[in-house]
Amino acid sequence: MHGLLLVTALLTLVLLIYGLYQLNQRVMRLEEKKRQMAAEKAAENDAGQKKDPPKSDHIFHDLEGEALFYAMIGEYHQELEFSEDARKRFELVVRKHILEILERAKEGERALDSETTIRTLRGPVRSWLPQDVVGSLLIQGNILATNPKDEKAIQSIQSTIDRLYMQLGYQSPDDLLGLKDDQAQEAESQVTEHNDEPKRPTGADGFM
Repeated sequence: MHGLLLVTALLTLVLLIYGLYQLNQRVMRLEEKKRQMAAEKAAENDAGQKKDPPKSDHIFHDLEGEALFYAMIGEYHQELEFSEDARKRFELVVRKHILEILERAKEGERALDSETTIRTLRGPVRSWLPQDVVGSLLIQGNILATNPKDEKAIQSIQSTIDRLYMQLGYQSPDDLLGLKDDQAQEAESQVTEHNDEPKRPTGADGFM
């Protein structure tokens, strides 16, 4: 009787050890398969990045928003050098940011954050402008929305743009507001009206 129990116990122990061995082998195979899949995925990602570089191509040294603005004026990250292409692209971003603020002012906005996302052909860029610039453009933009010919508002907006561009080391745009054509047409119209005035004939007052 004792011998039968001993044989049964031994068989049970052998089966248990064999089951644990098989389970361990299966876990090891699963782990190996996971490692292979991770390695293949990493290789595919590396190949994809080399084949199709990101559109941003790190032209701004991975900076954006406020950090990028102050790096451009030389207060932050003075060790970085920006290419001419980067400078031109940043000017375009600033220009679009200004026009967006003026457009929002036209829609009646009274307050805006300093930061916004500007869409470009080479991808979105997070743009940041000082709050005094944003506030001034909004205030004068609201006035201009009510009266597009308000000279004080136009001059104030142009002055704000000039100071901003000078701070960034850019040449201020000649006609960012698109007002020159209107002014030229108005001047031309005034000249035409002056020329079209009827001339008084000689001797109209009774004198030769």
